[in-house]
Amino acid sequence: MHKQIYLLFFLGIASILQAGDSIRPGLEPLERRSSYSRADQMTQEELQLIDAIKAPLLAGYDVANALQYWFDGRLQATRHKKSDAIQSWEKGFDSLSNLVPLPLPIYESPKGTPFQFQERIILPKNPQITCKVVKWTCNHLTEYGIIMLPDPKLFPGKRPLILYVHGAAFGIPDNFLIWLAKNLAARGYAVIAPAMRGEQLWQRKQDNRKSDGEIENLDGEVPDCLTMLDAAWLLPEIRPQEFAVIGHSFGAGVGILTAIRSGTRCKAVISYDAWLLNPQRYYWDRMRGNSNNWLSWADYCNQSVRAQLDGLMKRSAVHQAAKLECPALFFMGASYAGSVFHQSHNDLFEKLLQYHKNYQYISIHNAGHNFILYTNTATALYALKKQTEFLQKQYPALTPTANDE
Repeated sequence: MHKQIYLLFFLGIASILQAGDSIRPGLEPLERRSSYSRADQMTQEELQLIDAIKAPLLAGYDVANALQYWFDGRLQATRHKKSDAIQSWEKGFDSLSNLVPLPLPIYESPKGTPFQFQERIILPKNPQITCKVVKWTCNHLTEYGIIMLPDPKLFPGKRPLILYVHGAAFGIPDNFLIWLAKNLAARGYAVIAPAMRGEQLWQRKQDNRKSDGEIENLDGEVPDCLTMLDAAWLLPEIRPQEFAVIGHSFGAGVGILTAIRSGTRCKAVISYDAWLLNPQRYYWDRMRGNSNNWLSWADYCNQSVRAQLDGLMKRSAVHQAAKLECPALFFMGASYAGSVFHQSHNDLFEKLLQYHKNYQYISIHNAGHNFILYTNTATALYALKKQTEFLQKQYPALTPTANDE
């Protein structure tokens, strides 16, 4: 049920369902067509219901009855029972009154174990930095990741900690280790990076290690990060109970939710092209047949309507924005402006303004979704400069040779 639902178009990967994904009966036409939103593909009654659901769904209201009627109508339509389908959609429209807000999620603290250190990874351009694979558990799932520690001779004190959460869901991008080492660990930060549940340890390098579980798309990945932080804070080289988070795409969505659940322990958030900030918007976009930015949405819909709505709230940074306690810096590539990515960021910024939160937004001209991964381009270097300035102000690195204890 929690297979990968990530935008792969920007990665140049074919838009195919992951193994094990299924389609809720009635949604097949939406999955078969790249664009289902043309009026000739939907009846007036279906369009009326979908468009009426949008505002309360995005606002976090309980639209369970209307959604159930929509699903019922979809199923009847695929069985060529047009009059029954229309009747269901009309009932759904009539149910959209006296709606109440959905409750915010209540979380349990995940349980983890200390790190088990595995092999050291040699960083040829930064041999003084200690980089090791680590293993720990999160709620009985075995997880893998890496830790980087600065040269203790240059930085003998307790290190400020950076949690890096990678994009996509294919493991740690091993070709990005140089960027992490050069721009964070070499400046005095300790760095941890998880290969979250259901992922291979490495994105490209051949390795049999894989974190337990399956990809849950901003649900279980947050406890993965929280337990990794807990394990890192046990180390004598690291400042306890504080961190900053840097994330890209899928990982930026996870990182923001990790910051929200960490309260004042998170000192800064840096987000590159975050995915699924407002999952309600992505969900509605698939209902309307717009661009497929949620590949296994039809599989997600196999849950009960109540479970779907609860899951959306649990994953929504927009609806939990009041709990973000630290400054945040958001980058977005401007080349796909108008997409659900940009719309969801605007939703979040509206909430952050409402709650008087400290944030900055930088739109990167002519940049795509993965611009930060092309580390030597002008756009990536510009963003890195802004990131460094932001960190130095909000969560500064150690001064070389200074003792921080």
